[in-house]
Amino acid sequence: MYEMKRTVNCSQIGSHGIIRNSCLVDLLQDCSVIHLDTHPVMSPFFEKENCVMFLVSRQLDIVRRPEQNEKLTVKTWTYELKRMYGYRNTVIYDENGDICVKSIASGAFMDKTSQRPIKAPQELVYRVKLYPKLDMEYLPRKIALPDTEPQVYEDIPVLKCYIDMNEHVNNARYLDITDEFVENESAVKRIRVEYKNPLKRGKVIKALVYTDEGRKFVELCDENNKPYCITEYDYRS
Repeated sequence: MYEMKRTVNCSQIGSHGIIRNSCLVDLLQDCSVIHLDTHPVMSPFFEKENCVMFLVSRQLDIVRRPEQNEKLTVKTWTYELKRMYGYRNTVIYDENGDICVKSIASGAFMDKTSQRPIKAPQELVYRVKLYPKLDMEYLPRKIALPDTEPQVYEDIPVLKCYIDMNEHVNNARYLDITDEFVENESAVKRIRVEYKNPLKRGKVIKALVYTDEGRKFVELCDENNKPYCITEYDYRS
């Protein structure tokens, strides 16, 4: 388990003084990455085998959005680990210890050179300490799109500012892209993201936007409809 302290600052605040969806993910991501980078079992394995944990999916349940100058505690822990996949909870708490955001993330072990999945040794899996799952609704990793005609937005550039140290779009930056295609994105109660294929700088993509019973879905694809990412925005309380 790992925890960090953060204060919500002006750089994380968007329109109407509300924290951006991508900044919530930044908090979750930073906590998770530091946990892995300092983990006594996982960190040496990643370095020795030249591999990483590649994010496959994320679910955020937003109880309350933190406000500017709020002091937060972010905690993360692994609740299940297999030879190919790992699952974690990461939670954002306010100063009173009340939950602002609950989240689930699943990741796959990936070789950094080949960009192919690998299996971790079973002995390593046994050595990683697990913690109880957070009490929340666990939805499937895969997102099913509605059987409706989407609105299509084309010629979306992948900018340099979206790219991280792994040379593809950072998982939080996908929300900076998809937020552009939904209304009132700060009112969303739940966000689910399915990461399908890494998106790299220089690509020109399109967004397919679906609407269904209080939800919006944004699928980012190439010109041949190969999907990179699907984001679901659920406005239902």
